[in-house]
Amino acid sequence: MCKVEKINFFLDDKPIGEVTNNLDYAVIPVPSTAGGKMLKITFAVPIIDMQGYWVPESRTPSSKIIWVIESQSAGQRAFPFLSFFNGKGVNRLSCGTTNLADDCKISARMNQEMCVYNVTFEICVSDKTSPFNLILDSKDYQWTTALKSWREELNIPLKKYPEGAWNPVYCTWYAVHAAVLQDWVEANAKIASDMGFKTLIIDDGWCFDVMKRVSPQTITSWYEYVGDWEVSKKKFPDFDGHRDRVKQMGMDYLLWVAPFLIGAKSKLYADYPDAVEPKYHEGCYTLDINHNKVAKIIMEKMKKVMIDNKLDGLKIDFLDYIFPNITNPHGQEVTKFIENLTNAVKEAKSDALIEFRQAYATPSMQNYGTQFRAGDVPFDFIDNFHRLVQIRISMGDNIPVHADPVYWGSKELPENIARHMIASLVGVPMLSMDLLEISEMEKKIISFWVDFYNQHRPVLNYGKWDACYRLSGCAYAIAQNEEEAIIIIQDAARLSQAIKEANGKKTYVLNLAPEVLEANFNSIYSYDGTALNTAAVPVGGMGVIG
Repeated sequence: MCKVEKINFFLDDKPIGEVTNNLDYAVIPVPSTAGGKMLKITFAVPIIDMQGYWVPESRTPSSKIIWVIESQSAGQRAFPFLSFFNGKGVNRLSCGTTNLADDCKISARMNQEMCVYNVTFEICVSDKTSPFNLILDSKDYQWTTALKSWREELNIPLKKYPEGAWNPVYCTWYAVHAAVLQDWVEANAKIASDMGFKTLIIDDGWCFDVMKRVSPQTITSWYEYVGDWEVSKKKFPDFDGHRDRVKQMGMDYLLWVAPFLIGAKSKLYADYPDAVEPKYHEGCYTLDINHNKVAKIIMEKMKKVMIDNKLDGLKIDFLDYIFPNITNPHGQEVTKFIENLTNAVKEAKSDALIEFRQAYATPSMQNYGTQFRAGDVPFDFIDNFHRLVQIRISMGDNIPVHADPVYWGSKELPENIARHMIASLVGVPMLSMDLLEISEMEKKIISFWVDFYNQHRPVLNYGKWDACYRLSGCAYAIAQNEEEAIIIIQDAARLSQAIKEANGKKTYVLNLAPEVLEANFNSIYSYDGTALNTAAVPVGGMGVIG
């Protein structure tokens, strides 16, 4: 146990308070402060039985004790939390504040002589800052439990998400990038719908005429046309009819937008070149959030995209591009923009689907988005798995977490295709393959695992999720309710532990590991759902107990 004994508070480097602590779980009110100043909270953490740490930017825990740890957060990116733990994942000291909106920097600097980490929270408080607490937790339980305890201190009510937020998604991005055409979309949507996908996302490329794929050559100017948000008549000559045909297939229709990006060749930039931050990146600039006139114009554009195109929702990208910065804070303003933006979208359609991505899939955003998607991981099902688990432990249960679109090469092994699909089941499955080009075998694998997802939605969507970490990786994730448990296992050595955690329920073990699994299975299935008469679950297969 690494109990913190004394906490100091400073405002613009002047002492404003000191607290002595003798508890292993402390909720400490932060002294009220005047706005527009730098609040610092400092304390020392003894380095005892400490072998790793985690901050929200970490995909997986670090298995190193390094000299300097830093984490930055604001309402639209990450959150103010840091955890230290031992080699078994047992919490040594976890700390965080309940202030999610303000720009915050956490640093932990090793003092070798004193055998401590000197931890500092630097928070840009403003007149809009609400009273908040510092949480210090040195209880002996898993660090993920400490994270859950911190999240419960936030007291954020769980909202009811639209039913459509739980439906499997077909996304155009990896399949064609911006070389997207109306007829191709409809042909793929038909196949996807037949396989159980009920949401379509047209990703980047719908709002300009250029046909292009991402490459080292094209990425340097990729976003130069974004910002005006008008459907390309060249790519979608009959958008209204096209959209209606897709919706008749039983699919919700979403378009990609990036409201903070203003392309260098957009009309918006030509009209308001002073409304952006100076940094130019991949063909675009980032909105100056304090330029109220253009912020309002962008808000109206987003609403117009919804209404004019009769959409079911938006994939809203790059909301984290106004990065946390304690020397130039914008956390409060960006959070308010996001609140107004999502309200505008919901004014257009009350049950609109609003997808947020990994960096802003956080507790502070759960009332604004309706689904929270893992970041880009083409080809990498293990990272998709880890990203999904990261969002789950950060946000909690009963929230629609979405996989990054599953994508593989044309010669991928069938067991690895199944592993892509299995990893996606930590969330809502999403796919981005050119379905006109894949084999019947690939379609069979996809259909089997999408069917499995649809059959087990009560536990996958609304069950209790837990994750077992061992230092730098997640060994397994398990979802369970009163009737059944579903284990997605990445480390075969932890299989018996995972099965024990299911407490005798009917248990489905999905093999994400690179080797076969052996246990007392009642039935075993291959990567495509074929029943097998074997003693072990093959790679990419499934075993059932009970």
